[in-house]
Amino acid sequence: VIDCCEKKQAPVILAIHPDELEFQGDSFVEMCKDRANKTKVPVAIHLDHGATMEQVLRAIRCGFTSVMIDASSESFEDNINITKEVIKVAHPLGVSVEAELGTIGDIKEDTGNREIGSKEIIYTKPEDAVKFVEETGCDTLAIAIGTAHGRYHGTPHIDFDLLKQITDVVDIPLVLHGGSGTGDENLRKAVKNGIQKVNLATELVVAGKEELETFIQDKNFDKWQLIPSFIKGYSDRLEHYVNLFDQEN
Repeated sequence: VIDCCEKKQAPVILAIHPDELEFQGDSFVEMCKDRANKTKVPVAIHLDHGATMEQVLRAIRCGFTSVMIDASSESFEDNINITKEVIKVAHPLGVSVEAELGTIGDIKEDTGNREIGSKEIIYTKPEDAVKFVEETGCDTLAIAIGTAHGRYHGTPHIDFDLLKQITDVVDIPLVLHGGSGTGDENLRKAVKNGIQKVNLATELVVAGKEELETFIQDKNFDKWQLIPSFIKGYSDRLEHYVNLFDQEN
């Protein structure tokens, strides 16, 4: 990721999910920090979808510069209170906090259509966003305007009117989760109309997987190029998004 962004001279957020942190271990974060400190492009290391205070505290201890607390499935008041508790810990340490209001859908991976899974999309209400930001003091806010996590079969409908309503009344950066498969036109329009952080994971991994599958069709493949082939597919797709969002230079 950083190699790609150095090439394009683009800022980047390394988003690490708690499950990835659990799998990789704390030492992996030391690699990320070392790489981030040695590059001239702006880099943040961000905890994606922290679900508990324990996960947030682990990330802060490891040196993440930003954490997300996702209490969007709780009641509005509980979401506020949980977010405030995280901010009370994070802000004195100079760590920024992302919260989520409304819920992003989950795509059922095993179906052949665009069916939304266990968590339905609950759209963010502009008036709730105003109250939430005022009461919590969160630094960024993930909003629900029609996207979902996972792989789409078709293109989602994005409520751009709702996005405008929210950007008109909220002055902190807004985050779009579920960017994978949303479509270039939708994503470009979103970042032109108030979205300042776009989460992309599934689509980048799939691009790496496809490049790897092509590579290993040759039964005499060079084993030293196995992982680099995955990285090439991933990096090429990331470069596409750097260009799409006008982030070069």
